[in-house]
Amino acid sequence: MADKRFAGVDGLIEAPEVNRDYENAAVFEKLRVGELGVYFRDGLRTRYIAFDRIDRAFIRVQETRSRMCCGQANFNYFRVVFVVGGKEYANYMSEKEKEMDEALAAIASHGVLTGFVREEAGTESCTAG
Repeated sequence: MADKRFAGVDGLIEAPEVNRDYENAAVFEKLRVGELGVYFRDGLRTRYIAFDRIDRAFIRVQETRSRMCCGQANFNYFRVVFVVGGKEYANYMSEKEKEMDEALAAIASHGVLTGFVREEAGTESCTAG
């Protein structure tokens, strides 16, 4: 297979070790967690974020209530959000809560802080994997 090009935080990345990591990464729907970082599709690009660049990762739940002809339905979307340099860099959306929880646990196992930060109290509520 030809080497892939990845869109990283600082630009395009073309490295054989990143390609090998991508091919061997654990797959959670279309989000991949390797030994070097996280990979996911963003439009026509494949994004790569190295674990040492991620300040924190968490899941944001988006609930949508829809009215239909026969009643109402709730749809939940789970977004894995990556904080890089103090800003939310990117997020990956899925309808599968269990897979996103497993992906977050895999990310935490590489030493990335996961969880939320309660800023109004001034204390962090993050957990390390």
